[in-house]
Amino acid sequence: MNFNNKIASFFTNFSLELGTIPSKRHIHLYADYVELVSLFSNQNYISSSDILDRFQDEGIIKQKKADSDQSEANDDDERFINSIYRLIIERAQIFKDDYPFKIEGIDKIRLKENAVITPRNEIYIYLLISSSLNIFSDFQTELTTEFEEISAEVLKNFLPAHAIVKSFGKNSDYTGTAAQKIKALAKDVKIEIDNDAFEEISNKGTQEKGLDLIGWVPFEDNVSNLLIILVQCACGKEWYKKQGETSRYNNYLKFHRLTPIHSMFIPYNLVSYNKKTFFANDEIDNRLIFERKRIMNYIHDTDFFKQYESKTLVDKCIEIEEDIV
Repeated sequence: MNFNNKIASFFTNFSLELGTIPSKRHIHLYADYVELVSLFSNQNYISSSDILDRFQDEGIIKQKKADSDQSEANDDDERFINSIYRLIIERAQIFKDDYPFKIEGIDKIRLKENAVITPRNEIYIYLLISSSLNIFSDFQTELTTEFEEISAEVLKNFLPAHAIVKSFGKNSDYTGTAAQKIKALAKDVKIEIDNDAFEEISNKGTQEKGLDLIGWVPFEDNVSNLLIILVQCACGKEWYKKQGETSRYNNYLKFHRLTPIHSMFIPYNLVSYNKKTFFANDEIDNRLIFERKRIMNYIHDTDFFKQYESKTLVDKCIEIEEDIV
């Protein structure tokens, strides 16, 4: 089945549902879902009362059985929905023109008109969709593969112009077994192999052992004392469980006097207007995080996105309208 046919099949019986209910402290995930509801409502405003009704219908918000408890529960539910809309307003403030939605007052959101949706708006929608693989699981291969490609583009723009960025994941610049790939990488970066750890790698496996991208800033000498960034890209809701995967390269390679920076690229939005720490901050270890806003900040030229299969999916999501509220 080609990609266009896959899209047509997917939307034939499409029904938007949140799925597994996140903890309420993960309010950024609820904000994503409200944005998806707005996306598929196609320029119709979605109010906080619409979302409250929808959350009740989906069982996201539970109804109390005892009347005495219901009034207090209703107040709590309204405060929760209002807090989601406050976060959405903050997103509109920090993303500015990159934000593909329009806000009215304090409790209404809708998709921008088609005529004014920009390529950067489309990339935002792509990142939003990539944050919802449970909903768009039919497109997981395309979304995650192209997320690595976007991450490589961002890493190139983040590092100095003379830096080198190589793919080590789905679209690897290296061939052969995992051991052969790591040896080739070590030669490129002029770093010696640590044989004790390296011998633990299977001679048959082809997986990249948790490394998706590597970027380094070279010098005109042979000393392996370099600024190096090792990147893991992840789109799943439990992305934080993959944070340690690049750490094994501290064992495979003999970095000289300076260990590499370990980084995670994720399509989620973990920052807001005034908050000085990430959402889900307790789940993040000593990693340099590139989340949705940071990724958008380092996308300069959007021409690359025109070639992505994911753009076709984004275009369809912008086009389609369903009565889902």
